[in-house]
Amino acid sequence: DLITPVAAFAHVESLIGRRQSANLHVDHESWRFVVGLYGRYQTILREQNAADFGDLLMWPTLAMLHDAEYHRRWSARFTAVMADEFQDVNRAQYLWLTLLSRTSGELFCVGDDSQSIYSWRGAKVGFLRNFPHEFPDAKMFKLEENFRSTRHILDASNAVISFDPSRIEKTLFTRRGEGLPIEVLGFSYATEEAAAIVREIGRRAATGVAWHDMAIIYRQNRLSRTLEEALLHARVPYEIIGDVGFYRRTAVKDALALLTLCAWPDERRSDEAFRRMAKRPPRGLGARGLGKIEMEASAGGLSLCAAATRTRLPPRCAVALQGFVQILRQIGCREGESLGERLTGLLKATGYLDMLRADDSDEAATQRENLAELIELAQGFRRAEHLLEHAALAGGAPGEKGRDRVQLMTMHRSKGLEFRHVFLPAWEEAIFPGAMSRNPEEERRLAYVALTRAMEQATITFCDYRQGGSSRPSRFIDEIPLENRVSSWNHGRNEPRQSDGRWRQVDQELNALGL
Repeated sequence: DLITPVAAFAHVESLIGRRQSANLHVDHESWRFVVGLYGRYQTILREQNAADFGDLLMWPTLAMLHDAEYHRRWSARFTAVMADEFQDVNRAQYLWLTLLSRTSGELFCVGDDSQSIYSWRGAKVGFLRNFPHEFPDAKMFKLEENFRSTRHILDASNAVISFDPSRIEKTLFTRRGEGLPIEVLGFSYATEEAAAIVREIGRRAATGVAWHDMAIIYRQNRLSRTLEEALLHARVPYEIIGDVGFYRRTAVKDALALLTLCAWPDERRSDEAFRRMAKRPPRGLGARGLGKIEMEASAGGLSLCAAATRTRLPPRCAVALQGFVQILRQIGCREGESLGERLTGLLKATGYLDMLRADDSDEAATQRENLAELIELAQGFRRAEHLLEHAALAGGAPGEKGRDRVQLMTMHRSKGLEFRHVFLPAWEEAIFPGAMSRNPEEERRLAYVALTRAMEQATITFCDYRQGGSSRPSRFIDEIPLENRVSSWNHGRNEPRQSDGRWRQVDQELNALGL
């Protein structure tokens, strides 16, 4: 947004004022700290004659805006300017491009407003949509032939995006043939959904489809957990693109560490969990204090958790740690609670949930969602050690990169990729577009992107119940024309005919895969 260190203070004060007026939470101390940090950081860069990526956009653009000679000198060096992925430009990029092309008057932009999905990163789709108004002499060339997908997939995608009234009108077509209609299947629970998807993946693999030609694309990272469980159980090789597995995510590892401390506070096996959680949320414990606890533990043959209450520490830190250890012991002694209830109690009593709630970032919201998934999973285990063993095994399983693996990723990560077979789970109102969505039309564009990743087959699934609550199918499903979807698997439709012997071989391979 071209906000300099000098202008940052006024900008942030205005932001704080607007959020307070709207009765929205705002961490004003952190925002004001960032303003000061920004100024000091930029000063250090200038002293070292250095620039970061943002500087490479901001300073030349501001210079061209405020210095006519500088602008003329640089703009005159180019006879034409071309920008790709123009739907994703932010304000700084837009001004930089238009200023550079001012002398030549030749600005060639390539983009698709229906694939603008990065507003949270500063992208503004309006720059592409308003281009003909900003440049009245501009000519638009619509590239409507799609070389990737079959007709059913494109007709479904065209229908969903047609409900965006602000889009640039275009209709994709293909010469690849009709193909197979979109499979839309409903299930009762997420575990049933995941098992069905994995079984179908196994069936298609047995008919000759390579693992890497199949992808599972979901709206939120937390949705991968039940899918990973099903893939692991069936021994299907997979790879998560652009993310770590469920059990390697920060909030999940933190919660499991709390559970470890609660189960074995006096055993050395909980020491690593103590090192991880003694400072989350902050309790005034630094490296020096932790070192003292380590020495006390070594001298007395104690766990770090036990040594923490015996070590001489500054009063504030000592009181905070004693309270932390007391919570662990009290919750560990409770009887009659399920493992999910115990985990919830730990997250609340230790202040961990409050720490996440105080952070209104998207990352914190994602961590809270991952914790909800873990709590639901914990309800299926009777004892903490069983869940921890399961997590240890799953966390070390097929996350290795490899050539022939089913690909798992979010919709954002899938942009620009293509797969013969695409599975799209959890198309439910509460998740996609989501009750708390800040930009419903961008969610629609995400649906368009997700559908158009499929080359031959696209499968949409939804559940009646997820995370203990009822759910209903996404509105985007209703917008797909009936002639372009079926409410069952496409088995047998337009597939190569197989001999009875071949189908027996398929069944044998499915059984070998545990499917």
